[in-house]
Amino acid sequence: MLSVGEQLARMQAVEQRQAQADADERARRRAEGAPLSFADAAKGGIAPTRTSILPDVFAPAIAIPRTFVPQSYFDSTQLQRALLQQPPGDPIVSAVEDQTPGYVVGLHPSSQTPITVQFMVGGQPTSSPPHTLKPGEVFRPFGLPKGMKSGSFSGVRWGLPYGWLGGGGLATLVVFQTPDADVAWPGDAEVIFHRQRVQIVNSAPLPANAPLNWPLKFPWPNAVFGNGANATPQGAAPTIAVTRPTRFIMRLRMLAGLAAPADMRFIIQSTNDFDLGGIAGTTLSAAPVMFRDFTWGTYANSGGVGNLSVQHPLIEVTGELSRFEAENGGIVLVDLTGTLVNQFVDITRYGIL
Repeated sequence: MLSVGEQLARMQAVEQRQAQADADERARRRAEGAPLSFADAAKGGIAPTRTSILPDVFAPAIAIPRTFVPQSYFDSTQLQRALLQQPPGDPIVSAVEDQTPGYVVGLHPSSQTPITVQFMVGGQPTSSPPHTLKPGEVFRPFGLPKGMKSGSFSGVRWGLPYGWLGGGGLATLVVFQTPDADVAWPGDAEVIFHRQRVQIVNSAPLPANAPLNWPLKFPWPNAVFGNGANATPQGAAPTIAVTRPTRFIMRLRMLAGLAAPADMRFIIQSTNDFDLGGIAGTTLSAAPVMFRDFTWGTYANSGGVGNLSVQHPLIEVTGELSRFEAENGGIVLVDLTGTLVNQFVDITRYGIL
């Protein structure tokens, strides 16, 4: 049997080995940056690491939402020229710079407009050409260029595409901050791409030609901002097209209502679909004109006074008329019953890019 002294010496040796093991563990955790408990800190004679009971939040993707002003609007004088003025020479309208670094960008599919983005590398502004993104599209701008250690960008400059005439709305740019970032989004969002006011004309005599007012590609080469002395060409070579125009909605702006149904003819002239020639895409000199008739039903305003008392009927149009493009032509609305002449119709066009 061991004597009492021998037993005490053995217990002290075990305690010393355990204390050394604890000290070694604390040193290892300090070297790795791991948090120390209050008990461990007390044993080591150092202040404990205070940590939140909530988990750390990592952000592999940053969402940047912006709301844009509509670029075409309704005006009884400017009609199809009721466009917001856009600065020439800049591919981005209402551009802002954001210093969020990343590897990939995407336009969230809930966005209501396309955007154009330029990428910055190493803090240098506009280091890349402009790229247009439609809702749901994801774009990796650089990959890993030769001679570079990283395929990341340091920030973005972004806004609406120059020449876009859509309804503006919300756009959410998502910046992915890891090199392996990937996402699969649907890319079939319907957006407003053009708005204008059209005055209904008399059936006799008709104008010689339709005004230029029915594009599907933007910038629209025939876009003009303002009238008279303020008329300024605002067109350029197109960079984005509405590949699937889906519908348009017409709103009749008669203030007094209709006592009887009224017929209106929708005339479209010089469409790209039917009327372009085979030589350099020129419009045929004797371009045929197509039409479709609509009837505005009887209605009367109701509700007395106030903003809600003036009401306007709507007609939604799908099918062939909504799909036509007339880049060098346009539409005319004609009164067929004698009750609609000089009234106005607001038209909003929708499509998928």
